[in-house]
Amino acid sequence: MTSSNAQTERPDDTNIADRVAAKVSNALKSEKTFRQGSFSLSALIAGEVAEVVAGLTAERRRELNRHSTELKQRIRRVVEGFGREQPGKFTMDIPDEIESSKGEGLGAIVTVDQGERALEAIALSRKLEDWAGTVAGATGLNREYGVARSSLNRWQHDDDVIGLLKGTKRHVYPVEQFIDGRPVRGLRGIIKLAESHRVAWLWLIQKNPVLGGRRPIDLLQQDRVDEVVDAAASYFVLQ
Repeated sequence: MTSSNAQTERPDDTNIADRVAAKVSNALKSEKTFRQGSFSLSALIAGEVAEVVAGLTAERRRELNRHSTELKQRIRRVVEGFGREQPGKFTMDIPDEIESSKGEGLGAIVTVDQGERALEAIALSRKLEDWAGTVAGATGLNREYGVARSSLNRWQHDDDVIGLLKGTKRHVYPVEQFIDGRPVRGLRGIIKLAESHRVAWLWLIQKNPVLGGRRPIDLLQQDRVDEVVDAAASYFVLQ
């Protein structure tokens, strides 16, 4: 038989943000380092964050907890950067009459061969390995890393691996994208956003300020796929 004194209180499920904010504000009043007027703002932010977290799934909360340090840094940047003045607009004085100009025109029309020779004369030759890092062909991947040729063909067909054209027909594969004989997860999403294997790999190996100055490929090696795909989306969608 259950005692009448053993009643379980049911918490109020409404106004989580307000209740958390009130408690935070009371707690901060004992902090002498806080400036006057900062209690309510700090409490408001804490309350809103608490309400959002309360509405997340358990899986999403665990994911945020694993990246708590980065989460705190992002919150700090948002608060510190909020409301900063944006560059002011500028105006241009447009005259009532505009002098017409025909320009210099397109110049002489050349053939494809002539155009290619002109480009070769000014282009700088750079080896693929100089910017892409260590690469290997299908034979080398099979011999050194145990990657089956059939698996490599399937991965490339499904955009699950990045292949770079070397010469006119031969594809090579950056070895950094492989872990335990398999490509890291997330490459398909990056390739889709970049719309090019070459562009995708160039982005993956550059230090990224959105990712704290780290290379996206290094985070993919740690299976932090969502962070990298989100960063790629914010980069390529705005291009």
